[in-house]
Amino acid sequence: MTNLISINNETCKRCGLCGEVCPNLIMEVDRETGVTLRADRLELCFQCGHCMAICPSQAIQVAGLSYETDFIDLPKGKAADLPFVEMVKSRRAIRAYNDQPVEKEVLEKIVEAITFAPPSITPVKIELTVVQDAETMRKALPEMINSFDRFVKAMNNPVGRLFIRFASGADEFRVIEHHVIPMMRSHMPELKQGLKDTIMRNAPAMIIFHAHRKADNYETDVDIAMTYGLLAAHSLGLGCSPIDLVPNAIDRNQTLRELFMIPDENIPIAALILGYPKYRYRRGIKREFKSVNWI
Repeated sequence: MTNLISINNETCKRCGLCGEVCPNLIMEVDRETGVTLRADRLELCFQCGHCMAICPSQAIQVAGLSYETDFIDLPKGKAADLPFVEMVKSRRAIRAYNDQPVEKEVLEKIVEAITFAPPSITPVKIELTVVQDAETMRKALPEMINSFDRFVKAMNNPVGRLFIRFASGADEFRVIEHHVIPMMRSHMPELKQGLKDTIMRNAPAMIIFHAHRKADNYETDVDIAMTYGLLAAHSLGLGCSPIDLVPNAIDRNQTLRELFMIPDENIPIAALILGYPKYRYRRGIKREFKSVNWI
């Protein structure tokens, strides 16, 4: 685990960008002493490549990734002016934003793009809540922290753990056990102290996707619709990222339901945080399927 990430301190410029964009805040940067890795968070690294993609001097090495084979130079120009494949190559998940509101007109264009997402089975079942008031998101954060604090404590209790396993199903429980809980345990102290927002990432806007619990095939519809939203936001100069923690917290908390106007009969399925990117990535990452079979 200690060799998962390495820093070349001779070429490192100590700019701090890697620490800013790391989803789990593994890097800590001192302008004088350089980059240090938090030993308590190294296990949270899921090799997304963000740190390598933004590093100006290629001073970071993540195990399993190579600058030569796994990264590409980003296409030049605005995303909206690029051919589709080049535009897709230039998109990255963004979790660090400028302190700038997203104009309602821009959000309306994203919503319009989402309406063109084809439903798997008609009629359209998706409902949206568009949060353009950053203050509302700040009000929601303490409730989300409390919700996840209770969830972590329930997972520490054998009876609570058994109940969560039964309620979530095998696939979702593996995600909870291997990813959500370790991350929340690590981040909870800073969340409670108000030092970091590692849930909604201080984003100025958010779109919540929800649907009636008895609707047919709504999860597939939301996956398609959210992809349209991701690409529309990118084409309009915004950064965005899906945040699975948000719908889970809303579903367990009546105060959050009321704050975001999610009806009791609806289930929150997905959320996109949006804003103007604070930093510019230098590289995109190439990903390969586990296998591609041609017949």
